[in-house]
Amino acid sequence: MKIPRLKMRKSTRSTLSGLAIGAASLYALASAYAEARDNLVRFFVSILLLLLLILVFAATFVALYHGARYLGRKVLGQASTEAEDTKE
Repeated sequence: MKIPRLKMRKSTRSTLSGLAIGAASLYALASAYAEARDNLVRFFVSILLLLLLILVFAATFVALYHGARYLGRKVLGQASTEAEDTKE
């Protein structure tokens, strides 16, 4: 089901809401305990960097995999139609 006003799926909205709730919880915890603020900010930034790194590696892997398949078809001379080359 798509939300008409936001034009995003319900599962995407739920994921983003969960991330926002987690960030708000970390902020509330950091403001309540002054000595833990630096550690929580460092933890939050490191988690975001880890997720970004995983995203980059996954996108690179998918690009290399599809590129290898495409080149394999071209090198081996298998007949492929233009529809197969542009197929997702």
